[in-house]
Amino acid sequence: MNTKDRILETALSMFSEHGYDPVSIRDICGAVGIKESTVYYHFKNKQDILDSLFIRFEEHVDSLLKVLHSPDAWNHSQSPSFGWIDTYFFDQYLLDPFCNRMMRLMLIEQLHNKEIQQKYSRWLFEEPYRIEMSVFETLSQLGIMSKESSEQTGKGFYAYITMLVFKYLLNGKLTARKKNAFREEAHSYITSSLGFLEG
Repeated sequence: MNTKDRILETALSMFSEHGYDPVSIRDICGAVGIKESTVYYHFKNKQDILDSLFIRFEEHVDSLLKVLHSPDAWNHSQSPSFGWIDTYFFDQYLLDPFCNRMMRLMLIEQLHNKEIQQKYSRWLFEEPYRIEMSVFETLSQLGIMSKESSEQTGKGFYAYITMLVFKYLLNGKLTARKKNAFREEAHSYITSSLGFLEG
């Protein structure tokens, strides 16, 4: 990992645990083991570090959405919709360490920072809702379920998964036990309520 990435990684770890304001450039430098001048070689200031983290986060999510809208996303297995939800939405978004820390940062800072409050609404509520509804809309287009049923089922899925996210993934320290509990409950819900997703 190069120095710039180490700075970003360390800053995100600190921001997601303590919040943005309490962490100083000096704190980040001490944790990385570098001089302050090294940070300023890569970033203008602390805000630039935060902006860079959000750029990386949005690029990551955009790459997942490209997969969702690709025809291959729905043709690679007997249960394409569940495969996409499990592989991309769960593993590479909700359970991904980088994304999880970004969500935690937004959760903390939405109380203090209006710009982050908007990002919090977008990335923890609006975008997940849009993504999940898009999955169920595609199921309707594929003839797996009716349009009316897909809308209602999608809303129920969104509500339940959002509850699990706040119960397990954004509540205290993220542990392997919490990740497993999230996955077990999510899979149980899919199996019992949305069994058709598993093919």
